[in-house]
Amino acid sequence: MAKSTILLGSKAFMQRLEEVAKTAEESLLAQAMTFEGDEAGKWLIDVVEASPAKDKRLLIDSYSKVVINDHFVFSAKYLKDAAFKNEVKETKAIIARAEALGIQVKFTNPVGLIGQRYPLRNHKKMVIVDGKTSFLGGINFSDHNFAWHDMMVELGDKKLGGSLVEDFDNTWNGINQSTAIETDEGSLYLFNGSKSRELYDDFFGHIRAAKETVQIISPYISEPLLGVLRSVAASGVAITIVSPQKNNKSIFKHIIRSEQQKGYFKLKEYPGMSHMKAILIDDEKLIFGSSNYDLVSYYFEQEVVFVSEDPMLIKDFKDKVMSEVTEGAMEADFSAFGARKASLIMGMLNKIGGVASRTILRPH
Repeated sequence: MAKSTILLGSKAFMQRLEEVAKTAEESLLAQAMTFEGDEAGKWLIDVVEASPAKDKRLLIDSYSKVVINDHFVFSAKYLKDAAFKNEVKETKAIIARAEALGIQVKFTNPVGLIGQRYPLRNHKKMVIVDGKTSFLGGINFSDHNFAWHDMMVELGDKKLGGSLVEDFDNTWNGINQSTAIETDEGSLYLFNGSKSRELYDDFFGHIRAAKETVQIISPYISEPLLGVLRSVAASGVAITIVSPQKNNKSIFKHIIRSEQQKGYFKLKEYPGMSHMKAILIDDEKLIFGSSNYDLVSYYFEQEVVFVSEDPMLIKDFKDKVMSEVTEGAMEADFSAFGARKASLIMGMLNKIGGVASRTILRPH
């Protein structure tokens, strides 16, 4: 079994990718939802440029054409904030520079003329070098993403690498997969929103099969995962959710606080903003990748997720990641009204999303 490693934080990921990129011979393929023309984006282009790989390609979701640094490009902020306007221009400039250097760049999932297809995002984050070494996780290529608590996992599974190259090529050619693939070291899931309902059911079977414990780290938990967790908790399995103390999307913090009142899970927190997505089952199975298993992923987004039973990788995860979390406590400023409001909004979005994803916003 090839060695797999948890790369906790952007610095560890940067250092390792630089090392691997220098040894590339054939290909260096990178994909992310967010790519911005800041230090993180410039770093990636420098790494790819310096690599001896022959095939150098970058896939970016069209989200990065309309949202920069968590703000919409077409907004009053662009007109009023010179620094923000410069960020937008720098993103366009660094992409033009990449193309001038011979790096092929393609955007996935156009948002539509008036943004009508905005929910349909390709949320995958991965880098594959020579089809042999793969990096999967939650890190995007922007300064604010690099500052958040997150991880990438390095995997030397050659069958996984080949499958990810095939998926990258399919996405490059406008084809989205919905499939599960058994590799040398685990199970790879490639989701395509509402077209993957049966596949999600199969995937959630890993959680439903838990015997003792399920521990989840994610900033944006909602249905359908919460429903799965409630059913598993009812069978006596101990559920722990690790949520960031500071969430860039506050509605999800209210959702977790609301669910906490139902008493079926123990809440722990990561100090600060965490963007990590991981599930640890019975200390024997580790799930990681790009998905938050929330209703947006479930209905609309393309995601990549890997399920590993590698005991050394699980130990690495527990030593590096789980040791950082702290006991969660009800905050003094907790708002019962805010929690109820968030639950009502999510319930409404769940219904709308279910209908829209089968009709006007069906993933392609």
